[in-house]
Amino acid sequence: MARILVVEDDPDIRRLLGKLLMFEGHEVEEAADGEHAMAALRKALPDLVVLDIMMPRKDGMTVLKDMRTEGIREGTKVMLLTAKNSESDWLRGYKAGADGYMPKPFDPEALVMAIDEILEMSPIDLEKRREEELEKAQLLTRLENLFPE
Repeated sequence: MARILVVEDDPDIRRLLGKLLMFEGHEVEEAADGEHAMAALRKALPDLVVLDIMMPRKDGMTVLKDMRTEGIREGTKVMLLTAKNSESDWLRGYKAGADGYMPKPFDPEALVMAIDEILEMSPIDLEKRREEELEKAQLLTRLENLFPE
């Protein structure tokens, strides 16, 4: 299967994700924050990073930016997993280059399906999907701004 790096500051969620993905046959490495994630990425590139956004020391968006800057992003897919769930957050994530976005709390089965889908997609298909998600998020963000709560 795939090599996956789970980057999550909550130890319970991190362990749950690790066990869930190992049960699915994936090789899993875990990191508790963005700095540990970057150290792990510099050692060996996984096929996919499941990346929390809100973390101490270095947040997920900074990790994603650093991955691009260091050329790590090229061969590694990224799924954002976060409690930040507004359309503007989705927009920011896809603009930063994420391949997928899963809000917390998450359904474990839906997360596994989303990860499998991302792993199976070609870079061209992922780019097309990212563009479609960006367009959708931009439209929904405009609506969100027109009708604030």
